[in-house]
Amino acid sequence: MLSTYWKRRKDNKIFSNYIYLLLIQGANFILPLIALPYLVITLESEKYGLVMVAQSLAVFFTIVVDFGFNISATREVSLLKGKKKKLTQFFWDVYSTKLILTALSFLLLLCLIFFIDKFKTEPLIYMYSFGLVIGQAVFPTWFFQGIEKMKVITFINVAAKTFFTISIFFVVLKPEDFEFVPILNGLGYIISGLIGFVFSLKYVGFTFPKFNNVKKIIKESFNLCVSNFAVNLYSSSNTLILGFFAGDTIAGIYASMEKLVLATKSIYIPLYQSIFPHLSTLSFKKIKNFIKKIRIPITISGIILSLVIIIGSDSILKIIYNDDLISSYYKVFQILGFIAFLAALNMLYITLFFPSVKAYKVRMKILVFAGIFHFFLVLVLGNFYDIYGVAISAVVTEFLILLLGYYHYNKTAL
Repeated sequence: MLSTYWKRRKDNKIFSNYIYLLLIQGANFILPLIALPYLVITLESEKYGLVMVAQSLAVFFTIVVDFGFNISATREVSLLKGKKKKLTQFFWDVYSTKLILTALSFLLLLCLIFFIDKFKTEPLIYMYSFGLVIGQAVFPTWFFQGIEKMKVITFINVAAKTFFTISIFFVVLKPEDFEFVPILNGLGYIISGLIGFVFSLKYVGFTFPKFNNVKKIIKESFNLCVSNFAVNLYSSSNTLILGFFAGDTIAGIYASMEKLVLATKSIYIPLYQSIFPHLSTLSFKKIKNFIKKIRIPITISGIILSLVIIIGSDSILKIIYNDDLISSYYKVFQILGFIAFLAALNMLYITLFFPSVKAYKVRMKILVFAGIFHFFLVLVLGNFYDIYGVAISAVVTEFLILLLGYYHYNKTAL
């Protein structure tokens, strides 16, 4: 009876954490999606494409600043719960590392603006977009996820980002107002991040970071950082590449469809994030059994989402954007629709299984290989088939990751 009671409590905690993480994902993905049709119409394809290219670059910097802490730090925090002194030290070690990485990323951004022509034309849009990087660096999702306390911080996060999303409708009124989009989005991230940081101090004291600990953290998380950067070579680079080779208008069209497909990931990301802290404390055998148990429902739900996008692509684009130019590329949306299924399943291995068993190097090898493969594939297919080639490259890469993930899962599970 007692064991059943504690199991129910743990299941309820995982479910509640999933709901809170789902709300945060909603703030990060769904809220911008709400403003998406309005921005596409108001800014027009070229300016909207420019905003999306700048945002894609900012996403790369968030990967550098995060440095894999969304996995490694979350896991460590979950193990240090109840040990306030050690938890406090780890907290400030991670934060100091993130601040150093943020400063280095900003310096790199300045170099890109000064030396690359693409970024020289509208330098402020790239500077303003860096607000997303700062906000993500400050917001301690990894900490609250690790201690499994997401309730209060979730509502603050959602409220701040909702306010700044709504403000877009009142501030961005014509194409010339495009610079306000990254400014408002950045403010939403920064303010919610600062409030999150203040709340985290309720659970830790203050201590100075230790240089040796920082070096150790960087060394342990390096594989994860490389892995996450590789992920963005195939998941976030497409808009940036199209911006370089096909122009901001085509980049904007692709981004408008990619945003819709990526929104389907927001269903699975918080699910895996909520399960991860508890799963990482279990034995290898229990982790393996759990993955087997949820694989079938994940597969079914992914197939349903893909079918909805593929079958209803033309209607979905017309309803959401009401833009003839975007709707004329509905076949691109159909191609991208396969990602909903492939990503849902490959994240089961890449995001949940390998980190839970600390197979960081295996995860890194898979994602680095896939990232390099995608980079060359998208250059070739994008050159010959333009936006369609980029979409095909994205789907092929997701399929490759699923195959490699499944292969190494079976190999590791022996």
